[in-house]
Amino acid sequence: MIDLKPRGAALRYSHAVLGLAVLHQLVGSEWMAKPWRFKDASAWQIQLFELHEWTGLAASLLLLVLLWSLWRRYGADSLGRFLPWLGGAGRGALGGELRGLLGGLPRLQAPDASQTRVLAAAVEGLGLLTLLFFAATGTAMWLLEDDLELMHEIGEVHEWGALPLKLYLAGHAGMALVHEWRGEGLLRRMFRGA
Repeated sequence: MIDLKPRGAALRYSHAVLGLAVLHQLVGSEWMAKPWRFKDASAWQIQLFELHEWTGLAASLLLLVLLWSLWRRYGADSLGRFLPWLGGAGRGALGGELRGLLGGLPRLQAPDASQTRVLAAAVEGLGLLTLLFFAATGTAMWLLEDDLELMHEIGEVHEWGALPLKLYLAGHAGMALVHEWRGEGLLRRMFRGA
């Protein structure tokens, strides 16, 4: 069992709702019109963009709630926890966990969650950085809505994060399901608040 502080409601629910908002954003962005192409778009595609825009702003606020909740939970250790490669001790711990993970691959033995805490937090940190990238570029586009040319340029940068985000979501959710399947109870504990 992993020994963690209890998760507060703000952390549990901002995480869950943010996950749903991100899924919505990824799915809706496949069919929406982009503002610089509205003249060739259907009303439905334009409405999808507007929904994408407002959901993105709401998701940005949820991300701030999640970050605030993580800061309250981990305090000054938050940066080192989620970005362990920034410090020597974090890099050492991350390297040790990666060696353990890779060492078990030939035998098809994956370590349990308690043996990959630093790696899991580092991956979560990459996910948070990806979401911050989307929040920053999306908010910039919203603020620059009157300048379609600049909005288009930022929009192209905004789209760079789609593949890393899809990979992160698949891996993050997939590993949560693997740990749950192995009986470690991470999902149950997350939503129980334990």
